[in-house]
Amino acid sequence: MHLPLILELSTALLSILLVFFFRSSNIFFKLPANLSFQVPVNLTSDYGRIIHGSPAAVLKPSSPDDISLLLKSIYSSPLHNDVTVAARGTGHSTHGQALAPGGFVIDMRSLPLSITIVDGDGTSYVDAGGGALWIDVLNETLRHGLSPRSWTDYLYLTVGGTLSVGGISGQTFKQGPQISNVVEMDVVTGKGEIVQCSEQENSDLFHGVLGGLGQLGIITRARIKLRPAPPMVAWIRVKHHDFDQFTRHGELVVNSGEVDYLEGFIKFGDAPQSHQPKNAFSRFGAERCVKPRQPTAYYLLEMAIYYDDDDVSDAAKKRAKVLARVSSMTSVEILEVSYLDFLNRVREEELSLRRMGLWDVPHPWMNLFVPRSQIRRFHDLFLRTMSDSCVNGPIIIWNLNTSIVVPQDEAGEDVFYVVSVLRAAPPICTVGSSCLDGLMQQNEQMIRMATARGSSHGGGGMGAKQYMPYLRCEEEWREHFGQKWKRFEELKSKFDPLNVLAPGQRIFKRRKPLKASAEAGEL
Repeated sequence: MHLPLILELSTALLSILLVFFFRSSNIFFKLPANLSFQVPVNLTSDYGRIIHGSPAAVLKPSSPDDISLLLKSIYSSPLHNDVTVAARGTGHSTHGQALAPGGFVIDMRSLPLSITIVDGDGTSYVDAGGGALWIDVLNETLRHGLSPRSWTDYLYLTVGGTLSVGGISGQTFKQGPQISNVVEMDVVTGKGEIVQCSEQENSDLFHGVLGGLGQLGIITRARIKLRPAPPMVAWIRVKHHDFDQFTRHGELVVNSGEVDYLEGFIKFGDAPQSHQPKNAFSRFGAERCVKPRQPTAYYLLEMAIYYDDDDVSDAAKKRAKVLARVSSMTSVEILEVSYLDFLNRVREEELSLRRMGLWDVPHPWMNLFVPRSQIRRFHDLFLRTMSDSCVNGPIIIWNLNTSIVVPQDEAGEDVFYVVSVLRAAPPICTVGSSCLDGLMQQNEQMIRMATARGSSHGGGGMGAKQYMPYLRCEEEWREHFGQKWKRFEELKSKFDPLNVLAPGQRIFKRRKPLKASAEAGEL
């Protein structure tokens, strides 16, 4: 037998033996015992159903120590030079951000549920595990008459997941995003270190992880500010037929500070005749195809005023003042609901969509922060681009003040509109189909025009920024972050120097340890 062939067979045999030991005993590299190479199908994609990629293994941690052990092993072992890791809560990302193709996925929902009320300095807080759902946090805090201050519209998301991207909703203009209401965290860095951080302690990690897209560490505990929970909500919708009036009224309400929540919607077709909650206040409408032509467009300003039994009259006066500002020549709908039902308003629609088979379909979503001066242009661009397309899903549009920070605002504006085009593709629009490709191309066309830099003369792009962006490479991310990129890169090098974490964001390429790279160069 020729020597080269013997060497080749020997190398192959050695590789098989290493894989055997790696998978069975994990003796050599101290991987967690609960790392499984049997990967459930649901971990090969996310809520978007657009990007697919199977991990090599899944970790179901019983404590943050398991996460730490996994990351320390990857960071220190030459066998894991190409392994990446994604922390996954409910997998509600839409463009593969929760995936780690060929790497390891950490199932954060496997962590023991931990939600504890903490009192201190005259303020109440909740310590919530990174894998806890916000609906669980809400239910537990309500038992104590308390509630977090800022929410997302959908509550079946994990604490660590929303804090890693920002966490915004209709309360943001008043309470800030969810990340502005966190005072302390436990984080496992890309090197496997478990670090407690806050404004006063390890502040660079604290600020970098909040809204940091999972790049610097995995949140295993967050301490979140609470407020007394109001039992009731006046839930108000005001219909507009003119877009400029709709945005003007929204800004008046935000600036007055008289409501606790505000969002807006673009709707198409005839307004629903029924005033029952499930019809009048539905936001998805995925069961029918509506084409967004200008004559059929109308706009709903959605507001909420929180109150309890002691200030019913005060809430009524506040409601009257708000309606006096915004209800001229428009129709108004009002529901009185519990605080829990209001915050959990999307759940009933989710269950309805699941029954119709319209939940587990591709979701070509698009989220943008559009400067106030450009919102009319974007509105017109949206109607032009999608004039012959079906809109299945809510089109949300609402204004923020300076309580939220975008990566870079070159126009110097401090008021932005959140625009969320949350389409659900028909079940026949599978990956690779011309149907889904067409929807994605529409998004790309609008994103390209909206995020291009504008000129001082009002032409060109709009200077918008994507929220939870779908960007393909480091160069695009550099453009997205602008002047803040250098600081972001420095933090990445400090806390995840091998670029192990969150590969689905497509920001940084995996690095090998310097020692391994040098040895490869010598060979």
